[in-house]
Amino acid sequence: MEKPDFESIKTLIGTIVYLDKTFDDIFAEGEKQQRKIKAACSKLAAEKAKDALDEISVEELKNSKAGIRVSALRDAGFTTLGQIARAPEDDIQDINGIGEKQIEALRRIVTEFANSLSSGVTIVLDENCPELITDIYRYIRGERVRIDARGSAESLKEYVKKVASAGIITNGFWWFFSGKKRKEKTIEMAGEMYDFCNGALFNRLLNIVDAYHLAITVSEQEAMNSFSINGAEFYAVLENLGTTKGNRPFVYESIPQELAEEISDLRLNLDGFRGNLRAYQEFGAKYILNQRKVLLGDEMGLGKTIQAIAAMTHIHAENAGFCHIMVVCPASVLINWSREVGKFSNISTYILHGADIDEVFSRWIEYGGVVITNYESMGKIVDRIDNRMLLQMLVIDEAHYIKNPDAKRTMYIRRLDNESERIVLMTGTPLENKVDEMCNLIDFVRPDMTAKVREMALLSHVPEFRETLAPVYLRRTREQVLKELPPIDEEYEWCEMTDEDSAYYSESIRKRSFQDMRRVGFQLDDLSKSAKAQRLLELCEEARAEGRKVVIYSYFRETISKVERFLGDKCIGVISGDTRVESRQDIVDRFGNSEGGSILLCQIVAGGVGLNIQAASMVIFCEPQVKPSLTSQALSRVYRMGQVRNVTVYHLLCPYSIDEAMMDILEEKRIEFDNFANESVVAGAFDNLMDKEWIQRVIEEESRKQANLIDECT
Repeated sequence: MEKPDFESIKTLIGTIVYLDKTFDDIFAEGEKQQRKIKAACSKLAAEKAKDALDEISVEELKNSKAGIRVSALRDAGFTTLGQIARAPEDDIQDINGIGEKQIEALRRIVTEFANSLSSGVTIVLDENCPELITDIYRYIRGERVRIDARGSAESLKEYVKKVASAGIITNGFWWFFSGKKRKEKTIEMAGEMYDFCNGALFNRLLNIVDAYHLAITVSEQEAMNSFSINGAEFYAVLENLGTTKGNRPFVYESIPQELAEEISDLRLNLDGFRGNLRAYQEFGAKYILNQRKVLLGDEMGLGKTIQAIAAMTHIHAENAGFCHIMVVCPASVLINWSREVGKFSNISTYILHGADIDEVFSRWIEYGGVVITNYESMGKIVDRIDNRMLLQMLVIDEAHYIKNPDAKRTMYIRRLDNESERIVLMTGTPLENKVDEMCNLIDFVRPDMTAKVREMALLSHVPEFRETLAPVYLRRTREQVLKELPPIDEEYEWCEMTDEDSAYYSESIRKRSFQDMRRVGFQLDDLSKSAKAQRLLELCEEARAEGRKVVIYSYFRETISKVERFLGDKCIGVISGDTRVESRQDIVDRFGNSEGGSILLCQIVAGGVGLNIQAASMVIFCEPQVKPSLTSQALSRVYRMGQVRNVTVYHLLCPYSIDEAMMDILEEKRIEFDNFANESVVAGAFDNLMDKEWIQRVIEEESRKQANLIDECT
């Protein structure tokens, strides 16, 4: 039997073993990255805790019962625990009346205070911690590769074990003393290893190594840019690593403890999920899976979509990669849903809309996956599902669209109740405030609960009502779960009308046109003579100087067009009722990737629904809105999970105009609005503040003021 080339055999073995060790190092590096991030967070929390000690008086030491003479500390100039924590040892020892045992007790007590404060610190990422942000970004990128590599790396590990146990002869000496079977095995394995090193798996493994080194080679600037666009993922990493208890407010007052524990204990299969879930999002995904047919009512900006996708990924994995899932949503977010499912999962997606509905539907039936369609298309496909097939999951986005049980789209969707193993109704509107509408939705998913909910309608804002809803309705607010969210400032910019503004406004009053009056400040064709437009330009210039991106909202398409011409190339895009649905997300993406100072113009009825614009940190409203829900929805598109900068909101207003009257009634209703809602801002709770009678009275009042002004001038 001819001897093989032993040097080639050793090279093949060495190559395979070295590649296996490389993957061991890649996975071990993930643990090192985690430890480094945790250490940085601990250091940051400790620094914040030291600052917090400055707020604690030395008088607190009297409660320690350690016999520390507080008066001696005060006499020596120590008034806070922070001063003691920073003081050199010699300064403490020099205090008259403070002995060695007291110094030891003092240090122990101050340390306990610091540790207690540190454990409750909420880590806030900003421009002051670029190194930590870079480490997190490197971990995120590396973890994506590790997740993708795990299956291939396990196959490599098994092959290494096979090579190690094969008894391969690696030199002439052992060849001479080995039997025939071992020699044949050596020759066989040599050929097999050669094929392995030239095969698809080996090449994939090499590509993964290259991809990993590319992934972790990032600059600080790249990391900061990524953080500014997608801060939510960075905070999700911190929360998953347990770096701060302050980021894990796992308290759901409305859910009984026994149910909460049952949901938390569910094992979530995220094989194939590409993302990081916040703790409350993981709970939301488990809630969907455990309760099967539910209303997910988290406030806008908390990631209802990603929770639904996590649940989909679990179902997909548990069904061996073949399932039928349907998402029904407004046409404006069809593409966004498709992109999000593709971004966060490995599930095939199909958009069921337009002329090729039949062809796409057939492909979905054959190959499975997630099909995404809009409400208007349901009439064309419901007959092909009803009593004909089983959906593993049905997601209804913006579920308040089906609040009317007599509407056709509601009837179409309700026909799928028995065909759906799980149903998720998603809406950011707090349904507690409209119990009839809530009951219409509950009747679809849990008809057995409807009567009980109706019985408690008058108690819709007490804990007992929420506990009754717990099996079917889950709602969290930003204040409850996003402790790191930066503050929001609201400013009212009163712009004195120019002569040209006044002339156009007077004409609007004469015509008794409410809508023309609402456009005060933007009625001119030449906005260089408009007070509001001049202030708008100043704010945009301030934003550019500070590197802040701006979203400008108006109800009126005409105002948006005029502002677009006025700002020129400062504006990066426009989203209005005229903007094609499939183009809107591209515009938002372009805005997200643009430089600081960029401006996005949005007609509020188009830009306030289904889009995430958290790249902006300045929001400008050109006029007060008749419906408070329009303002809250538009603002929630910016002030949401992932926002990393303080958000400033400006309302452009003209004194002695209808703006004053509208702001007066909004302010009048604000307290009632907040008390009634009992949760942040409620979309739709007071949408009819300005009814026809009110509008008529305002027009009369503005006409009277105009007449008085003319009399005074003459």
